[in-house]
Amino acid sequence: MKLIIKMTATLIAGGLLATASAAETVSIGVIGMMTGPGAAWGVAGSAGVRYAADEVNANGGLDINGTKYRIDVKVYDDQYKASEAISAYNRLVHDEGVKYLMTMSSASTMALKEKIESDDVLLLTSAYSSKIIDPKTKHIVRLYSTPRDYVPPIVSWMRKHIGGKKVTLLYPNDETGWDFVEFTAKAFNDAGYNISARELYERSQKDFLPILTRIIATKPDIIDLGPTSPATAGLITRQLRGLGFSGQISALGGSGPKEIVAAAGAKAAEGVINMLYADPNNKEFKRLKEVFVKQYGQEPNELIVPYYDATKVLLKAIKLSGVPKNPQTVRAALKNALPMQSLQGETMTFGGMNTIGVDAQIMSVNYIGTIRSGEPFVISPVK
Repeated sequence: MKLIIKMTATLIAGGLLATASAAETVSIGVIGMMTGPGAAWGVAGSAGVRYAADEVNANGGLDINGTKYRIDVKVYDDQYKASEAISAYNRLVHDEGVKYLMTMSSASTMALKEKIESDDVLLLTSAYSSKIIDPKTKHIVRLYSTPRDYVPPIVSWMRKHIGGKKVTLLYPNDETGWDFVEFTAKAFNDAGYNISARELYERSQKDFLPILTRIIATKPDIIDLGPTSPATAGLITRQLRGLGFSGQISALGGSGPKEIVAAAGAKAAEGVINMLYADPNNKEFKRLKEVFVKQYGQEPNELIVPYYDATKVLLKAIKLSGVPKNPQTVRAALKNALPMQSLQGETMTFGGMNTIGVDAQIMSVNYIGTIRSGEPFVISPVK
């Protein structure tokens, strides 16, 4: 566990730093993978939280019943490890009194679930596992639309436009991968594909040649990498092309086309199908991207968008609740904070009943994307 960033009332935009004065503070703790295989997701997601908070602070803070509250964001690195997430959680909640939290990985969130449900906190998470939220869950909300919402329509689109018959699923051997393989296999089967193989690998793995050689021998038409982290997806793509695989590669579980290209090379990555959180040509996304580039010297993973949007929804709910120190009153106010316009101008709603059995999810808009000449390209919104 490592505290990466503590942000209090700073605006990073146009190269300027502005300080807002506020008598009270509302803290948001972010626990995610800031180093290691998922760092592209973690750094971008946490930046989205900070930038949303920055904008509120630059306007004097969050006005709740006439009192201005500064938004304080604290980011901890869990290194994709449940043990590190537990340490970070204990520090944030029990030592620092943080009431509002965000987590990223399924393994970390599952390790924290019992604590979250027994503590006086509210968690927004991007974790995929179906075990995280059920009708009895009171303190956890998913912060965006999940693969259960967008994978089936993307697979249906692939069936119409890509074709093929045999699909191999190559996913990480962890809570996210185990959950993902079940409903993705169903989505492909329902669309008329045959699953020729299901393979799992360790997140720390670098050499995929033995497993890829075995996969190619089954002659799949499509290899889906699911929730593989972007850099690893790029590595696998490069090794697949090096072994002579010329079929379709997809990575439906998490966006990261830039990182895929960086690891695979533009030629190898050409045509990879990837879910996108952002339209790269959207004006507001470009604005947020410029802020990130000025701070980090590189472009952000698109996960910056749903975390930015979720923070805006959370802050609106806190304001509507009128009781910023009461997470359960804020949880009840979430449904009143939505519908709401996202950064990119799409409409976010509150739902989840159809896929998780309870309304405990911000329903966001995703895009079907591909890689063309080394750049992400939006084919269409997911419908």
